[in-house]
Amino acid sequence: MEDGIGFFGEIDACAAKALATRTHVARFPSGTTIFAQGEPAASIGILCSGIVKVVNQTEDGEMHILSLLSPGDIIGDLGTSENRLAWEAATDVALCWMTRSSFEALLSEHAALQKGYLAATVRQLEKERLWASSQRGKGTTQRVAALLFAQLPAKSSTTNTELPISLKRRDIASLLSMSCESLCRALHKIRETGAIRMPTPALIVVQQPGTLLAIAKGVGASLPNGMMNNGMRNRPKLDDSFPITAHAPRRMKPVMIKAIEDEIGFLLPIGRP
Repeated sequence: MEDGIGFFGEIDACAAKALATRTHVARFPSGTTIFAQGEPAASIGILCSGIVKVVNQTEDGEMHILSLLSPGDIIGDLGTSENRLAWEAATDVALCWMTRSSFEALLSEHAALQKGYLAATVRQLEKERLWASSQRGKGTTQRVAALLFAQLPAKSSTTNTELPISLKRRDIASLLSMSCESLCRALHKIRETGAIRMPTPALIVVQQPGTLLAIAKGVGASLPNGMMNNGMRNRPKLDDSFPITAHAPRRMKPVMIKAIEDEIGFLLPIGRP
């Protein structure tokens, strides 16, 4: 609540105190299933730290990552009796955990909690819609470059910005609707341009942000410094970007979705509605 993140940013001290009396902190290591698809929807969590992936398992057994959730997002669904999707820990996570009946009672008792829940739910829905929109009409290399560019801090230096990647490659590939092989090929193509280098599989160093932005936009050459700088100025800060890096998000801030669209032609699943 003190950090003003997501759901917690919408509630007052009285509601927070009531919430604290009926919840506890639950921790899940990376790779753990928090809620399984098809099981009764008996609990609700509010993400405090880490990254959670929302997963859909098809009838033929394929797993698709639909979204990544960051601190302040709601884990679980009040709208159904059983989970239609699965929620899994993409990194080590901590949740503010409570039973569904306790949360429903809190919502009925505190208008501020209703407001916070509604705002967080709408914001998560907006993420899903924007993410689906961003996948249309983009090649694999373009999508990978845009996702990497989105991780850059708004005030980063123009060269050698380190991006420690916290997600597994298969998760990033699933998120971008491509195979691991296609992801590796796209990274190799971007690396050949000199835009990035990869000292280790879990670390990407952005050497030429202008070139990375050009690849994301689908143009053939590095963008002029002025355009690149404008892109860095108008794009969301690191803690607002789609969370594939190891950096821990702090305070959620409004995102200039239109500015990002103008700069890199890529709608990110982020920001408050």
